[in-house]
Amino acid sequence: MPTKLSEKAIEGSTFAIKTDFAVKDDPSDEVGTPFIPNAGLVWSLVDKDGSIVNDRIDEPLTPAESVTIVLKGDDLALTGGPVRRYVIVRGTFNGVLGNNLPLVDEVSFQIENLKGARTLSVLTVGITAAPTAGTPSIGLV
Repeated sequence: MPTKLSEKAIEGSTFAIKTDFAVKDDPSDEVGTPFIPNAGLVWSLVDKDGSIVNDRIDEPLTPAESVTIVLKGDDLALTGGPVRRYVIVRGTFNGVLGNNLPLVDEVSFQIENLKGARTLSVLTVGITAAPTAGTPSIGLV
């Protein structure tokens, strides 16, 4: 399920998104069981129209229960007022419904220009896979 972050990135600064992967075997389970996606896990950065930002397409991630995507500089550039950007995570995972199941989700965030302010933000989101649905989703942790 797509996640819309309330935390805002600062134009030209550094913004890190920590993503945790978990399988929810029971719908009442709020956290789920951590899992490691298969090799080939990637992320891309796009704008509201789906256009790639700063050549950030299919950037490789080392599969782990938790990964951090670091955005910086031109990843967070503005050409006007505040804008929303999207990090798309793609890969595959093995689960109760089979092997090499698709894993696709997104996290969106807003970028704003704060005059003279540069900060580092680190946010944690979780990707959960519900065996009944068979499709992982990203959610705030």
